[in-house]
Amino acid sequence: MYMALGPSARRADPELLSSYQAFQEWFENSVQESELRRFQKYNAIKKLLESGLDEVYVNPQVIFFPDSLERRIDACGFDDDKFTTVLCEAGVGKEAFLELLELLGESTNVGSVWVYPLLDSKRSAYRKSLQSASRSKLMIEMGTLEHLEDFLEGTLEMLDLFESEARRTMLLAMLDSPRDKRFFREVVNPKLLYENLATLQKNRLVEEVSGGFYGLSRQGENLMREYLFFLDRIRRVVKEQEEI
Repeated sequence: MYMALGPSARRADPELLSSYQAFQEWFENSVQESELRRFQKYNAIKKLLESGLDEVYVNPQVIFFPDSLERRIDACGFDDDKFTTVLCEAGVGKEAFLELLELLGESTNVGSVWVYPLLDSKRSAYRKSLQSASRSKLMIEMGTLEHLEDFLEGTLEMLDLFESEARRTMLLAMLDSPRDKRFFREVVNPKLLYENLATLQKNRLVEEVSGGFYGLSRQGENLMREYLFFLDRIRRVVKEQEEI
């Protein structure tokens, strides 16, 4: 058995995958699917592009010969006469998922199958579902629901910094200009000052600029800008819901 791309296969544009928002806007009108599946797909396609594959296709229709079976997979890349394929579990029925997995495993021109499960507990089951000769093709990622932080590469840990009112106040104050400890003692509990200042410096958001004055680093400025955009977007969504 071998696999071929259908005539409507669409190549991934790296510029349109520069962010999850850009990917959403590009992909939104193409297929109706759950947001979680789209998130899995976005991470998989990014990884395909980063691996150096010359041709990467999004949501392509594929045909399995000699039986001419038409199916759709989440993504694939092509290089050196072999396909690297992607299957995302979110939003797919178990039987359909296992059938696709089997077809890809048996296709001689599919070099590897990347599987994005929802839970780690599914990894062993998917591996056992394939014939032993096809198992070497499988690369099973971590369960998305249990390892969201790994997919987001430290983003949630960084957001945790904003849970502290003292840190938020200090960061917002430094958006205006560098501040010294005397100023910080006026706006936050002095007992929390040194601990929070050390935390912000450790995460490279704040640096000492001169003579006991502290300001935002380049990373801190960028993060604060994005944080304010993020808050404003949430505010607008909440307001729109209230007006419905």
